[in-house]
Amino acid sequence: MFTALALAYLLPPLICWAFLARTRAVGAAVLAVLAALALAPAGLEQEWYFTRATAEIEAGYPVAAGLVVLAGALVERRLRGPRPERQYDHPVAGSTVALTAHALVGVVIALGYGLFAFDAFVPSAAEVSVPPGLTVTRSTEGHCGSNFCSRTLTLGSTAGLPAAEVEARMRAALTADGWTPGRDGALLRPHGWLLDPRLSTAYLHGTELELSGSESAAAAR
Repeated sequence: MFTALALAYLLPPLICWAFLARTRAVGAAVLAVLAALALAPAGLEQEWYFTRATAEIEAGYPVAAGLVVLAGALVERRLRGPRPERQYDHPVAGSTVALTAHALVGVVIALGYGLFAFDAFVPSAAEVSVPPGLTVTRSTEGHCGSNFCSRTLTLGSTAGLPAAEVEARMRAALTADGWTPGRDGALLRPHGWLLDPRLSTAYLHGTELELSGSESAAAAR
């Protein structure tokens, strides 16, 4: 369920454009693009999908939305000419301030991820791509310890493969997907992309795949 804070983050570009739009066609088109942009962080909030670029989407949303509003305003200016002097009052000034503040929130989020995103996390089952012939028959809710969180996936084979073969195929699939060998047979991959420095770790024991989410290396030092 969305919180008031999440809505306050998603809605400002749409509200500002509602005040700024001057034409029906461009206004509707820009509003549709803004709504589509808002669905990206909303989907992350609702866990509709998984992506390693979570931090980038959340931090980049206000910047992208602001650029869309600017593009819409420029297109309308080309179509209808400069905005009449009387329209430069509160709607334009207020929307400009609101969008600038909104973009600064994105910058703060980006800095927060880069400097403070050190908490352990429960990895999503969607972090692993199960190869053809294997299935996930069970996934635990996940739990957290002192400096890590984990969940366990139980793997099955549609062809009735033995546990050793299931493990070998899953390990090969993870390696091909960018997971790298770590200590004690673990496989490691950055949880995020550029801004989120935390690590995801996979431990394979036959048909059991344990995923853990740990703090970043920077925080551990």
